[in-house]
Amino acid sequence: MIPFWHSKHFLPYFAIVTLALLSTGFSVFVILSSTGSTAHAGVLDSVSEEVQKVFDQSSDAIVKVRTLGANTPRAGTGFFIDDQGTILTSYAVVKDADRAWVEFGEKKVMAEIKAQDLRTNLAMLKIDAGKTPYLKFGDSDKLRTASGLISVAYPFNLPLSPDFGLVNGFDVRYRNLFFPTTHIRASLPVSPGQIGGPVLNSKSEVVGVLVLSIEDGKACYAIPTNSVKKILNDFKEFGEARHGWAGVGVVEGYADDSGKKPVIISVLYEGTPAETSGLKQGDRLLKVGEREIQHPTDLMDVSFFSTIGEDMEVTVSRNGKTVTCQLSTTTRPDGSTTIRNRVVPPPSAIEDSPNLALPVSSEQPVTP
Repeated sequence: MIPFWHSKHFLPYFAIVTLALLSTGFSVFVILSSTGSTAHAGVLDSVSEEVQKVFDQSSDAIVKVRTLGANTPRAGTGFFIDDQGTILTSYAVVKDADRAWVEFGEKKVMAEIKAQDLRTNLAMLKIDAGKTPYLKFGDSDKLRTASGLISVAYPFNLPLSPDFGLVNGFDVRYRNLFFPTTHIRASLPVSPGQIGGPVLNSKSEVVGVLVLSIEDGKACYAIPTNSVKKILNDFKEFGEARHGWAGVGVVEGYADDSGKKPVIISVLYEGTPAETSGLKQGDRLLKVGEREIQHPTDLMDVSFFSTIGEDMEVTVSRNGKTVTCQLSTTTRPDGSTTIRNRVVPPPSAIEDSPNLALPVSSEQPVTP
């Protein structure tokens, strides 16, 4: 007897078809009915129409950025963020450049480098070209895993091109590289020249900025616009990004009876707000403000969005009791420690012998 799924009667009713959008590396799996070819075309047409709509609505506000510094020319992508000629791009495009210009439409205009920040890989330029088209920011907090994304940028020396992909995750770490705040990992291909370009939602709103190509250009990281806004506010107010630093080092402890790994304060750096906050080495960190701390890297976002000089309420567990302290952030010093994850003894052992909480290898604790 021939199994039903091998028979000729099965195909008219259900056919599993893989639609591979090879130009983007994105695959869609759909189950088609007896009108399979119609559904096949419908899915492709729907994706194509969506990408085309966003591309048409955003193209006028996206520019090619060229710079020259130390005799090294660079090219990337940027986009207008207001109607006054303010452009956002990547620090990687600007770096040590002493000259910058942008190309859009038939125009080629010199640009002033207003501010740049290595930690977030962002830079702000300004041109004097009258009223400019611009892109609006969307709410990046609304993104979820599998949310659709569209990038529009200049690959190599080719014309402006769109790409479509999905949100794959939200990370603060990629291999041995740590970000100052959570980044969007997306299945958007990135070629040289596209860094600095916008990542858009279906409303043609910017929800991220391309800052890093990974997996040989098959995917990327984008900094979310809600983080970008913080840096832009710093650029406009201070002419530079001002990153907060509390001077608290934390590490991950052994799992407790519930299976959770506690976040333990291992270092309070001398001369920082942490030193006089009332926190102690060996405290188990529970909350900062209203945010529960479940992993050492959670503190990266807390520190990133903090306002320098303002107090934050920190809740810890100490010898079985809940203790609340006040902690503020100061300007992050140059060369402050990078973050790493380590395992340390459980809180009870730390309380009995505080020195066990200190780093015992070349790795450093998480230091927001």
